[in-house]
Amino acid sequence: MLRAVSEARQSGAPEPPTWTARVRWSNDRHATAYARNHAFPVGAPVSFRATDAHPSAVEYLLGALGGDLLGGFARAAERRAVPLDALEASVSGRLNNPLIAVGVIGETGHPGFEEIAATLYVSADADDPTLQSVWQATLAASPLVHTLQRCLDLHLEMKIVS
Repeated sequence: MLRAVSEARQSGAPEPPTWTARVRWSNDRHATAYARNHAFPVGAPVSFRATDAHPSAVEYLLGALGGDLLGGFARAAERRAVPLDALEASVSGRLNNPLIAVGVIGETGHPGFEEIAATLYVSADADDPTLQSVWQATLAASPLVHTLQRCLDLHLEMKIVS
């Protein structure tokens, strides 16, 4: 990969794009992330409370995957002229040992995700093979799917609802 990038630079081709975010810690126990013209709060890495002032970092990761799948599916459907009635995703994840993330002494394992499962629910005026084709195109083009499937068990499915 580095060789291909180096050769592209030598040939005068534009450099590949890089996405960035700047994140600043606040004294009121949360961070604020800045990406392009957006700012959003990020709470604790994990939380066991029923409610918090801000989503946790792990919740943002799950939400980002859901947004990636929904946006990718909508784009792939539009390219195939498939009209969509509704899209929704349910995303959940299991950490190996979340107690490590909160500093419990004597715990073993690691605080990272072991698995993430996502179900995309779609209502559309299209047959099953067409929607399956849109789903496969969505997965093939998803940056987060291609990243996450390399480091954890990723279970993804699409369900057609009426």
